[in-house]
Amino acid sequence: MRVLLISPNEEILPDPVFPLGLAFLAGALEKAGHTYRVIDFCVQPVDELPRTIKSFAPDAVCISIRNVDNVAYPHSTSYYPQYAALCKTVRQLSDRPIILGGAGFSLFAEQLLQELDADFGIIGSGEEPLLALLSALEEKGAFGAIPNLLSRTGDSFGRPRSKSRGNITQTQPARQGFPLAMYYDQGGMANIQTKRGCPFNCIYCSYPLIEGNVARTRPIGDVLAEITTLVAAGYDEIYFVDSVFNYPIDYAKQLCRSIIDEKIAVRWTCYGSPYGIDEEAIRLFRQSGCIGIEFGTDALSPVTLNAMGKSFSVDDVSRVSKLCTDYDLPFCHAVLAGGPGETLATFNETVDRLAAMQPTAVVFMTGIRIIPGTALFDLAVRESIITAETDMLQPVFYLSEPLRPLLEKEIKRLSRLHKNWIFPGHSIRSTPLLAKKLRKQGFRGPLWLNLAQKSR
Repeated sequence: MRVLLISPNEEILPDPVFPLGLAFLAGALEKAGHTYRVIDFCVQPVDELPRTIKSFAPDAVCISIRNVDNVAYPHSTSYYPQYAALCKTVRQLSDRPIILGGAGFSLFAEQLLQELDADFGIIGSGEEPLLALLSALEEKGAFGAIPNLLSRTGDSFGRPRSKSRGNITQTQPARQGFPLAMYYDQGGMANIQTKRGCPFNCIYCSYPLIEGNVARTRPIGDVLAEITTLVAAGYDEIYFVDSVFNYPIDYAKQLCRSIIDEKIAVRWTCYGSPYGIDEEAIRLFRQSGCIGIEFGTDALSPVTLNAMGKSFSVDDVSRVSKLCTDYDLPFCHAVLAGGPGETLATFNETVDRLAAMQPTAVVFMTGIRIIPGTALFDLAVRESIITAETDMLQPVFYLSEPLRPLLEKEIKRLSRLHKNWIFPGHSIRSTPLLAKKLRKQGFRGPLWLNLAQKSR
């Protein structure tokens, strides 16, 4: 079958993100003998859509919804109108089935399937369900038993009869047909996923809902082959998109050893956790080409860390920060201020300890996007911040009452004191204009690392 893959994401903050999920689907389609075409609105003009649909004549149209909004407070932006316009246009141009998927879709599956007038939706990993659905469509067979598949007829839904987290070991992403060079030219990085699933219990996090709460790692040989292919093609800066790169820590260490042993000249960054990192890990990271780590630290008050369900302590964060400093490894702490139990006192604990650790940069978010299915959602219902009927597709944020009236003043104060701190929700050192300016100056990699380099 001919399958059109559409990535409608146009967000370039904090960085333009290559649609890796669609590349995994492309790999599965290629392996099964299907033909695909790609439209990526982040780096391609919107008017590609009618031309491609006319020339390619797809048998099915897959739309990957990565995010439903920018998860930034107070300057939040919903992407729903953009998705609604896209699906309406596809309907006008083609009578073929529309199949929705992606991380953002998975969190609001039934609502989006109905409101966007799509035919099918896949929750979670999509490779296996998509192939099964295409076979059913091609053979006019039944699809009711396909794992993770939602179907719609009018206002009625066929819900998944079974669930599968998907086998990440069976498919290599296919980047042919994707505008990878355009991402690299614009300063973005090639991205690689080494695992799916997150076993941690952060009360706000959607990763366990989307990927499951067990880490499923890819064979290290497959990851090395992917890195080698990208480097050989000239893409030698890579971002590991795992929710936590350093878990399981033994897997992360072995991957680094393999990169070192194979003498692969690559520069890489990742998102990690202070949990479980020791000196050997930092040394291996550095030797294998790591040029920066962004830690999901959230807070540096024991009260707030506990309330957020974090798996590490303030001492763990201090220890890891010192290790990074000792090994001259740039590091960033990402903070979520205003969570459950946050007061001005706990807020100041976090601020003072951050300053003392002297990170390369800080990404300082305020308020926490409430996601259905998380412990934070349940807490917000109990505290009457929302009700069970609140439309959560529209951005709703948890922000502790003691901090709310003080927030704007505090953020302005901190932004003046710390020139390497970024405040995305307040548009401080995080704007499309600034990002484009840095890219034109030749800066590559994560925005926080670019800003730190520029300030030197």
